[in-house]
Amino acid sequence: MIATFLSFITACFTMASSWTKDKNRTYYYQVGQCLVYAVAAYFFGVYPCIIMMLINASRNYLIASERYKISHCFLFSILAIILGLWINTSGVIGLITIFATVQYSICSYYLKKDLTVKINVAINLLLWLCYDILVRDIFSATMDSIGTVLALITMVRIMKDLKREKINE
Repeated sequence: MIATFLSFITACFTMASSWTKDKNRTYYYQVGQCLVYAVAAYFFGVYPCIIMMLINASRNYLIASERYKISHCFLFSILAIILGLWINTSGVIGLITIFATVQYSICSYYLKKDLTVKINVAINLLLWLCYDILVRDIFSATMDSIGTVLALITMVRIMKDLKREKINE
């Protein structure tokens, strides 16, 4: 029951990070998402997930606070690969989580504008959606689907704002 409630809170953070147009808020919401899910993982008994979520929370905090450097990008990518392979109990399906973490770590370094950050979020959610479907996690698949749709809507909102700014110049 506690784990399910925490998963719901995690989903709320996912929705908030998908909906906000501000890139820093996107990452701050994801810090909360990762920290809450780390606690949920404890109650679910998925202890390896705790490590990955704490790594992701640290990465997202550095990105949100604009202190994320190329050295961090390499560090978090290498940690995701090494620890991901070490704790992987899902075979090939588990590799999706490693790929999603590395993709996000690298793209978050290079993609800095609000629109490209939101594209990165949508791509990452689609990767997690594939994982959710393959492991038959219907709740997470539903939440990641909603998060992806919200990210796409937010991309349209950002593009409209950019167009308006360009017209007003």
